[in-house]
Amino acid sequence: MKRWTLGLLVLTLCAAPATASSLGVFASTYSPDATGEGEGFGFDLRLGSGPVEFELRMTIYEELETTATVVPLSIEAVPIDFGVNYRFGGGRRAHPYIGGGASYVVLDYDVDITILNPQRTTDIDPEWGYYGQIGVDFDLNDQSHVFVQAIYRTFEAEAEEDDLGLEIDRGLNMKGGAFNLGFAFTW
Repeated sequence: MKRWTLGLLVLTLCAAPATASSLGVFASTYSPDATGEGEGFGFDLRLGSGPVEFELRMTIYEELETTATVVPLSIEAVPIDFGVNYRFGGGRRAHPYIGGGASYVVLDYDVDITILNPQRTTDIDPEWGYYGQIGVDFDLNDQSHVFVQAIYRTFEAEAEEDDLGLEIDRGLNMKGGAFNLGFAFTW
């Protein structure tokens, strides 16, 4: 909870009207290899005008279930994406783009470990990865648009478990596709 609140604060501080071109919110679905499909929400800040724009996006997925560890975990993943988009010509109301960049993914987990062993601990460190995306903005008027994004994100995470002194490292392959649908204000 603290991590995504801090990320939201960073997005808000970066949203200076003189440099930002849009600020949006979106719903998302994500399906990484190591877990089942999960839903989430996020914030999208785009800076720049013309064919090239910079994008800062934060998405919060609260319940990605995995059985790749000794004890099943419910993972919270918060990818913070730093990227560049290139806009194509498009029509009067539809503006397609392609982009990519780096992702810093903060991971947390939730598990009731006391049912098996109160001394068991699990640790998942934040990881860096990368992503590619395609998207389309549909203008509603001069100050707002609806956007659709298809994203492929890849990164590897490692769950380090300690059970009565026996250390177990489990790789979590978190590559997979995401789909975002959102609304943004433009200025």
